[in-house]
Amino acid sequence: MSMASHRRIPFFRHREHGNGSATEIPGIDYRLAVAALEDAGFWVLREGVHIIMTNGTRILTIPCHDPVHALTMEGIVHDAGLSAAQFRQLL
Repeated sequence: MSMASHRRIPFFRHREHGNGSATEIPGIDYRLAVAALEDAGFWVLREGVHIIMTNGTRILTIPCHDPVHALTMEGIVHDAGLSAAQFRQLL
């Protein structure tokens, strides 16, 4: 198989929602994200370069960035089983 036959896959994904915005959740400070997730029933298991949280069923990894990028935050909220609206209410 030649290299020319491989399809080029873009490095960055671009997701659009029905309203045309790239994400429904803004990039926020990781401390705010951790506090909101604690209010949702998660607790911190381990802290380091990343914060590892769980609710006993799900495990989340939050990078210690200020701010955590919007697409990363969207993925974390999705992995937590929350909607964007539910997460915004916890902030």
